[in-house]
Amino acid sequence: MTHTLRFMGVNRDTVTAGPGKRLEFFTKGCIRGVVAPCQGCFNESTWTFEGLSRELTVDEVVQICDETAWNRQVTFCGGEPILQARSLAAVAKRLKERDSSFNFVMYTAYKLDTLMKYGLKFTWVKDKHGQAMYDALKEYSSHIEHVGESIEITSVYGEDADFYPTKAHFTILTPDDVKELMKFIDLIVDGDYQQGKRLTTSTYMHDGWFIGSSNQRVIHGPLSVYKDKLIYTPAAEYNSWLSHIEKCKCCGHEVFLEDAPFCDITCSKRYKKRQSEMTSIGGA
Repeated sequence: MTHTLRFMGVNRDTVTAGPGKRLEFFTKGCIRGVVAPCQGCFNESTWTFEGLSRELTVDEVVQICDETAWNRQVTFCGGEPILQARSLAAVAKRLKERDSSFNFVMYTAYKLDTLMKYGLKFTWVKDKHGQAMYDALKEYSSHIEHVGESIEITSVYGEDADFYPTKAHFTILTPDDVKELMKFIDLIVDGDYQQGKRLTTSTYMHDGWFIGSSNQRVIHGPLSVYKDKLIYTPAAEYNSWLSHIEKCKCCGHEVFLEDAPFCDITCSKRYKKRQSEMTSIGGA
């Protein structure tokens, strides 16, 4: 397993990636996007494994989140984040150990109950999927079985040639890997985006909404692991609930005290500090 993560970009204070304003990371690479992309996916540039990306170590991602996620709300989307599940689990675990108020949301096109049972495997074929996918999956996977003859690829820089298979079976995640990730990711939106089941008729997602289509589910990761079964809320039901609750001005989660602007004193202090910082630089 690599301790390096690949990202296409990051947004600060986004309001359509989970509760509250969130630090949102876009992972690089999506098998589904290469093989059979979700129609209407808004992030086509993250599908391929080729091209530009930013590589960060687990330590670096932890530092960025600790310094930048002012309200401790972080989202991993893609691309397909679950391909890098081991490293993302390490990031989330370390941050929650540092500050238990960190809250994580992640998206995946895969069905979590299937992954919990079988893990994630993929058969790569060079002529179909390209060398960049092989190189990435080799870093992410726990096991690789090479099939077929290897071919020689001569370096354009005149260095020693490398040998690559024409076909390989990857075990990207085991069921235990999936459950380890779920221990630390609070909400996981699973299922492919289906344009025909889009939940909003608007061109863009409403502020506060973060689920694209009605087939998707909001899975409660730690509770599912604790109960040893999938605990989830259907997308439409979750959106309905979200629209009827009072939300903390800082973290965006439910406030249980009537007319209270924050869920606790910590959120109150964080919000006021953030407002002061934004005012000092001329922001809102």
